[in-house]
Amino acid sequence: MPSTEPLTARPAVAAQNRGHRPRVYVSSAALDLAPARARVIEVIRGSGCEAVSMETYGADSRPPIERCLADVGTCEVYVGIVAWRYGSAPPGSPKSFTHLEYEEAVRLRKQVLLFHLDEQASWPTVHVDRSQGEVRKLRKIQERDHIVDHFGDVDQLGEGVRRALHRLLGESTLPVPNLLPYIANRHAQQDELARAASGELLSRSPSVVVVHGAAGQAHHKFAEFMQEQLLARYARTTGPVHMFPIALRAKELDQPDVITRRIAGKCSLDADADIETLARRLHELGSVSMLRFPVEVEIRRGRPLVTQVGRLIRYFEDWPRRRPLRVLPVISAQYRPPSGWAARLPWWRSAADRLADAIGEVAGSAVVLPQLGNVEMVEVEVWSELPEVRRFLGGTDPVPAIREIFQKYEASTRERGMPMERLAAELTYLMRSGAS
Repeated sequence: MPSTEPLTARPAVAAQNRGHRPRVYVSSAALDLAPARARVIEVIRGSGCEAVSMETYGADSRPPIERCLADVGTCEVYVGIVAWRYGSAPPGSPKSFTHLEYEEAVRLRKQVLLFHLDEQASWPTVHVDRSQGEVRKLRKIQERDHIVDHFGDVDQLGEGVRRALHRLLGESTLPVPNLLPYIANRHAQQDELARAASGELLSRSPSVVVVHGAAGQAHHKFAEFMQEQLLARYARTTGPVHMFPIALRAKELDQPDVITRRIAGKCSLDADADIETLARRLHELGSVSMLRFPVEVEIRRGRPLVTQVGRLIRYFEDWPRRRPLRVLPVISAQYRPPSGWAARLPWWRSAADRLADAIGEVAGSAVVLPQLGNVEMVEVEVWSELPEVRRFLGGTDPVPAIREIFQKYEASTRERGMPMERLAAELTYLMRSGAS
């Protein structure tokens, strides 16, 4: 029978009492395993853990390999996925990013969970290295030193990761379903994409899209929403859409050759290719390559500084134009709200509101979507009426707990609504406690 006991919101100190969420690092080559990475990240988050991967990186002054190895060190668990590509390597290194990340996890005695594509599984030849020596050597080392799980498709991989995390961390066998309202309050962005597509602004490669808002608004989830649903719906794309996160340091945005190498390396293409060759190779893949560039926007004395956004837009203006849409750069312009008394300064909120105008001034032909904003309580109440949510909670009504969550947050911050990532964390806790 459905439970009649009301759910309660998480106490203010619950996160401290329950300890931090385990951090899980996701490591693999990018081009061949983009859908697999997306599924694994979804499973990790649904298991109550924090997924750490290059998909979430913003601008950083450190070299990419330094950032990656540092993140491996901050995680309790390392998840390595290997198919038939060895992956790109940092400058001057004979070993790939994936290989170096794996060695760092072993050196630091992390919990290592490894998943190899099964030898008999069907796999596109375009995603297989011509020379198999390096990738087979890595697989052999891992199979010698660890118990490796094998998968034949993305669904098997996701289930394998979920089981492994459950055995390792003792989580509930009831995963939080993929029901969190990550796309609530995103109708304005969808409408602008639809308008741009109808105006032929998304019909050629490259077509640049700019997403902007506070860093806690789950930019990566909106990018996934574009990848999985919106592009097919509005831009009429056919076939798979592969998303590649490209991390650039601020000074590299002034160096077109460096940007080109970063894109080529992330897409497992020739690192020495020029813009013309890179554009042609990506177009020849036949699928849409969504290049996501997280860029941190500084707000200084009330003024949003969008120089880095403008540099990326101008870089893609030098690419050759081709039809149909095959290359979609998505610039994720994120600002970090100040904490404490600084958040209440009068210029701060007006500066955040002026970000769209500032980006518009440098946008050129890029499509600038409306700002990703807070989710309001009424949207989550509507979400809570979904039959899937109620079934997951055994019929328990979550609305009182949802109202308590919003009331506490809005009273403490003086904001209306909640940032998407904070809301998702609260609802994950709520659903997990209600289903257990």
